[in-house]
Amino acid sequence: MTATTTPAAEAPAGVLEECRLQVERQCGAGAVWEPVTDRYGCTVWRVSGPRGVCAVKAGREDGAAVVARESVVMERLGGVVPATSYGKRAQWGRAATTAWLVTPWLDGPSTWEVFRPVRDGRREARAQVLRAAADACAAVGELHQAGWVHGDVQPHHVIHTRSGACLIDCSWAWHMATPPSYGFAGGLVHLMSPELMARAESGVRPLVTTQPDEVYALAAGLWWAASNTWPVDYRAVGIDPATLTPIMLRRIRLEGRVPYGEMCDWPELGEALKQVMEVRDDRRPSALQLSQWLMSLM
Repeated sequence: MTATTTPAAEAPAGVLEECRLQVERQCGAGAVWEPVTDRYGCTVWRVSGPRGVCAVKAGREDGAAVVARESVVMERLGGVVPATSYGKRAQWGRAATTAWLVTPWLDGPSTWEVFRPVRDGRREARAQVLRAAADACAAVGELHQAGWVHGDVQPHHVIHTRSGACLIDCSWAWHMATPPSYGFAGGLVHLMSPELMARAESGVRPLVTTQPDEVYALAAGLWWAASNTWPVDYRAVGIDPATLTPIMLRRIRLEGRVPYGEMCDWPELGEALKQVMEVRDDRRPSALQLSQWLMSLM
């Protein structure tokens, strides 16, 4: 659910006083709170004031645990790779049933937004889009080299700033020192690798996303961003994915009946991405290799 876009001249009701004071210290008195999203028990605002702009995420009930976990991840991950360096300036707190996280606002489009000209049929934008896609893959690759997995890679979770691609929504990120969360359900089913879907069906918890799973998600997400279609062709087998639950779709896909689609408007990109998705996880390229492949298409 997308929140209303009416800005508020003061902190909305329900925001903890500790959070409000922290925002005021960062952005200045009289900051304007503009809601961005409100879903799964978490609300995000863009808050702008005379001293600067920040992002505020507040979780309630079940969402509080998600925000609290992201706060821990930001603390441990902030200085590890450039794509998450903004986390070094994060502030957070928690009460009985709520949690909050304040980070610098990342000024720039998401990968999904960068691909909009391509979805609109503008061929001249392809070189710019490929550079952004390569940057997104490189950011994930640097994360992997540091021993981390993001857990929920998708085109909306990479922001392209002047200083480089940044990864956001890191609630499900994990590392040997920060184990996977039992609350993670696998992310968008359309971007899940066959191996991750099989592990989800096995019932073993926590559900662990591996680096090869994440490279699959990168390829599938870029397909989605470029074509506004899922990489698998549900229509070929008479399925409307909007009418089925993620669990039902996952089981249908594991049967092997749903073929990959064709990216008719940009076949070179489609073939490159299918080469990543069609192979087993032990033969899948790394995120950094995928970044290099994308640059070679220019």
